[in-house]
Amino acid sequence: MSFSDFILAILVLIGAACVIWILDLNPYSKQLQVYSQTCDNMILENTYCKGNWQDNPIETFTVNQEAAKIISKLENQLDTQIYEECAIQDRKNWVCTDELTQQNISIKDGLIIYTENNDRRQITRLEWLQNKVLEFVN
Repeated sequence: MSFSDFILAILVLIGAACVIWILDLNPYSKQLQVYSQTCDNMILENTYCKGNWQDNPIETFTVNQEAAKIISKLENQLDTQIYEECAIQDRKNWVCTDELTQQNISIKDGLIIYTENNDRRQITRLEWLQNKVLEFVN
């Protein structure tokens, strides 16, 4: 194997790892990261934000299927929230009840099911990454 073949193999592996991370395809992960935004002026018309969408802290859900619970943690915060007695299919599909608010939190195919007229929306990891690159460039 030549040096250029070795470098090409390394680049292919790095590319594959990046695709797996961006598309969140790791089948062994017990975590789901949710990237969301909030409409800054909270005026919505049919999910159209009249202001700007602002990034929220990344929320990481750790799924414990055996104990039927989910642990939620916001980026750069120490506090966690624990959802118990959850109906868990896999890390990207589950439903739990929030003990404090008595409301359900649902994840379907990796997406949070928000109530209607909510000022939040979920974006993909790729969209989040693009926003961060644009912020850096500007």
